[in-house]
Order: sequence, then C-alpha cells, then structure tokens
Amino acid sequence: MIFWYDGLYMDDAVRRREKKCRKIIEEEAKSVTSWYKLLFKKSYFIVALARNGENLFEIMNTNQMFFRYYGGTGLYILGVAKDYDGAVEIFRYIMTKGYGADDSFDPREVFTKDKFVCAGK
Repeated sequence: MIFWYDGLYMDDAVRRREKKCRKIIEEEAKSVTSWYKLLFKKSYFIVALARNGENLFEIMNTNQMFFRYYGGTGLYILGVAKDYDGAVEIFRYIMTKGYGADDSFDPREVFTKDKFVCAGK
C-alpha cells in the first residue's frame, strides 16, 4: 500500500504532471508484471521513509516496485523525481531546509506516519 506525504516534494518535471505520475506509481505498486515489461514503462525515483530503522530515507526506482515485497508493506513516499539526481536534490533540500531552520532537527520526528495519506483515500 502506498501512502503519500501531505506536502509531497517533487521536481519540476513531476510537478507539471503530478496526477499522472501518482497514477503510474500506484499502478506499478499493484502490478505483478514480468521484468521485461518494465523496459517500456515510465519510471520515476522516489524518496521514501526507510523500512530499516537505522536509516532515515530510501531512494529507489519505481521499477523495483514489481517485487512482491513492496505489495505487502507500506511505502511512505516523501518525494518523487524524474531521475536519480532529482531524488538526491529533493533529499538535500529536505535536510538543508530542516537543519537550516533548527539545529536540533530530527527527520524521524518531523516525518511521522500520521502525516501521510493513503493512496486509496
């Protein structure tokens, strides 16, 4: 299941087509297509909350979402970018904005799961 952050971070390419990008990502999460079909699909890079408690965030390609693992777990998406560099830029923006505002910035306290909305709602 996919959960979207209320103030979703996006790069310019995604912002122009936000609804379409969300739809593609949500369909990809439900899909169990073969890997060779992924070559012809549009993919994005997402910045999500890490499932590993030792990490803060994960940057991943939406092509990885066809693995069954992602269908059974909640994916909390903070940002979407067209390419990897855009996703890294979103991550950099989140961290510099947070630490620039407050030296005691803790991403785990700021990005809690209650600030995300389920894709189905």
